[in-house]
Amino acid sequence: MTPSGLATRSRSAVWRRQFLLQGCWNYEGMQNVGFAYAILPALRDFYANRPEEALKAVKRHLEFFNTQPAMGALILGASVRLEERVAAGEADPRAIGTFKVGLMGSLGAIGDSFFWGALRPMASVAGALLAMLHPLLGIAALLLLYNGVHLTIRRRGYTAGMEGPEGAVGWLKQAALNVRTDDRKLLAAILAGAYAGIFAGRFFAQGADAPHVLASLLLAAAAVHLFAILFRKAVSPSEILSFLLFVGVLILWR
Repeated sequence: MTPSGLATRSRSAVWRRQFLLQGCWNYEGMQNVGFAYAILPALRDFYANRPEEALKAVKRHLEFFNTQPAMGALILGASVRLEERVAAGEADPRAIGTFKVGLMGSLGAIGDSFFWGALRPMASVAGALLAMLHPLLGIAALLLLYNGVHLTIRRRGYTAGMEGPEGAVGWLKQAALNVRTDDRKLLAAILAGAYAGIFAGRFFAQGADAPHVLASLLLAAAAVHLFAILFRKAVSPSEILSFLLFVGVLILWR
């Protein structure tokens, strides 16, 4: 695969703009405006002095687009590379739309499961645990754990996409996000159990008499039952864990 001829400044501009993918989100095209805005610096380079072709390229990216925002970096990078080929007369413009439509749904599902269903709950419960030592430590742990992983995946996905559709598919196979999702869900469950045990031991059972211990256990069982009901009603686990983190911070702050 030959390296992209895109100028470094434009490549960096596209990378920065991908954080605005959800800007101007709308019900008709969803992330289409954000995607067109992100890829615009590359289109200006590829279609310099060809305004009509540049306009057609912008319109191509104003078609419906929706995926998980962090995984959008992979599609964005590959679309830049495809636009380069189209501008050079080496590819059909329709291939870009086909590629985007083919990947956005599957990457949206993979990204939702990994980021919202595994990584964010894991980072939240880790933050809740460390908040017992100091509230600011818990907040810092949550932000570092989540953003460290999600920024790394964005960067690697964008770099792989810039190698072309073949590079994007190869990176997806190598990344094995499905395995990472299961690992982080398991780790989140273990950390949540540790949090519940430490919380109960620290604030309810330690040094208390028998009626107090029994009342604490009944309260814990009621809390587990409440969370089970919320899970059945499709309440996001990350929202529940974020709520627990908030409660923990309030208790420790007093």
